[in-house]
Amino acid sequence: MSATDQIDGTAVVAAYFEDRIAEAQKEVEEARAALAAAEAKVEQRQTERDTFVRDGSLPPAAYNSATGQPEWALCQWAQTRSARVAFKDLTPAGDTTFNRLRAEEKAVHQWLREHGRTVPAPFGEKA
Repeated sequence: MSATDQIDGTAVVAAYFEDRIAEAQKEVEEARAALAAAEAKVEQRQTERDTFVRDGSLPPAAYNSATGQPEWALCQWAQTRSARVAFKDLTPAGDTTFNRLRAEEKAVHQWLREHGRTVPAPFGEKA
């Protein structure tokens, strides 16, 4: 009598399905955690916006930078918007959009200066 004669094949196949169910449940738990984190981020951004509307303050920058300057995050955001269009839409309409976004980037820099903030050097030189 071999070792396989003592193993119930139906039980092994059932274990296969149980393992797949457990993997799927783990994916659901991870997705729920990711959703909760994303929802918390939305609430945080709304709070930051409300604070800005109320008193004009910028939140501390929450990104991987040694500067920790909110000005840096704001300038980077403005620059990224125009850069996306520059590389994506090379048409006259895209040029118009790009020029508007570059003007908005300059407006961000001007706003920072008018409110006593420093435009980080990598951004302030060109705009």
